[in-house]
Amino acid sequence: MGKEFKLDWNFQTYDQLSSSLICQYEETVKQAFPPIIQQSQVIQDYWPFIEKYFPKYQIFAIDRNENLIGLANTIPFHWGQLAAELPNEGWDWMIQKGVKDFENNRLPNYLGGLQIIVNKKYLNRGYSKYLIAAAKELMNKNDLDHFAIPIRPTLKHEYPEMHMSEYMRFKKTDKIYDPWIRTHINQGAKYISICENSMNIKGDVKFWESLSEKKINSSGAYFIKGALSPVHISIEKDQGEYREANIWICYEK
Repeated sequence: MGKEFKLDWNFQTYDQLSSSLICQYEETVKQAFPPIIQQSQVIQDYWPFIEKYFPKYQIFAIDRNENLIGLANTIPFHWGQLAAELPNEGWDWMIQKGVKDFENNRLPNYLGGLQIIVNKKYLNRGYSKYLIAAAKELMNKNDLDHFAIPIRPTLKHEYPEMHMSEYMRFKKTDKIYDPWIRTHINQGAKYISICENSMNIKGDVKFWESLSEKKINSSGAYFIKGALSPVHISIEKDQGEYREANIWICYEK
């Protein structure tokens, strides 16, 4: 992977990382997402299996000084229906499906993209394209038919009230506004569907007060920093729910 770039940087898989690089990896992921995402119970329950079960499906771009440039976390899974029928639950479903398929010895036919992150120090240099290309190569190497990703658009948090179906077509200066959507389309991905409940996070009012850093006294929709859509809170039920829409896209062989 990335053979022509080995003079300056190379790819490693999780089982090849030094302890220093693992620390950089953990910090890079932490900085990439808002606190609301880090509160996902699905992430807390299932992420420990990613490196344990699928070390060779975790790709890291490393420079000559042992600095982490970026990473692609992926997971193989089985899907017996058309790509157009990938489920509304998106990201949460995919990580659970991949882990359960592995534990049940079910042969995968899809590669799922959990996250592709470029370290902030290396942004805007085109590295995301090489990480996507490396993941596509991983798909081919493991004889998988599709590379499907429920992508989280980079700038959607700026428009939390806009429906994802409208946002994905939102343009400025005659080009797709969101750089992450634009990157995937330019790399050959095909749009599949909106997964309306791709990530689901629930908690009591106190939980949401801690994330919003303000008192919540009435039921309704609340905007949390970094969230792509409002959190709906019921004071009467002492519960709030965040349903994050993502966009299913797919690369094929």
